[in-house]
Amino acid sequence: MTREDLNQMCREYQQVLSMSEAEVFAMYEESKAECVASFEVEIDFWENHLGYKY
Repeated sequence: MTREDLNQMCREYQQVLSMSEAEVFAMYEESKAECVASFEVEIDFWENHLGYKY
């Protein structure tokens, strides 16, 4: 991890601290949806590749 990575994390953390609870919750829900969607793509790949069904 570089100094720039740490500075970026610090800026993001400070930004979250200045948000309202509703804004933080909305951001969390948005990132959770993106994460689940990308994970579903990976699951589909392995189901098709290996023949497993989850």
